[in-house]
Amino acid sequence: MSGRRFFRHGELPLVVLALLAERPMHGYELMSELSRLFGPRYRPSPGSVYPALEALEAEHLLEGETDAGRTTYRATEAGVEALEKRVDDLAALELRTGVLVGSTESLESVLARFKARLTPLSGRIDVATVAPVLDRAAAEIESRHRLATEEARS
Repeated sequence: MSGRRFFRHGELPLVVLALLAERPMHGYELMSELSRLFGPRYRPSPGSVYPALEALEAEHLLEGETDAGRTTYRATEAGVEALEKRVDDLAALELRTGVLVGSTESLESVLARFKARLTPLSGRIDVATVAPVLDRAAAEIESRHRLATEEARS
């Protein structure tokens, strides 16, 4: 990238951890996935991906299993817990890049992206006008949940 790094400090290991929490991969498969998600703006290289894998493995957030000369990495339980603690950081990265990392959605990740979008507006919007909008949205979500629960019972 023309003089600017695509990932900010600590973001590449976070993305690697998130992808490996989804499914185990070997290094070149991981680079291919990074390229698919973030290309052409980001081109992964062994010189950036493998040190991230090694650092995560040293922190016991990943484990590697070698078979026939190829190491497949997967997130450990500690890695999944670390990822859950950094859901806000991942949401900010997703918002900045426009790329959703991982295929599973949780309410926490959706709320974290929502928070990442609105936090920059803090102090510049009237909270009294926003609160009713959020209350209506929460009521609608609760209502949809009740309907879905009732339909599932019948």
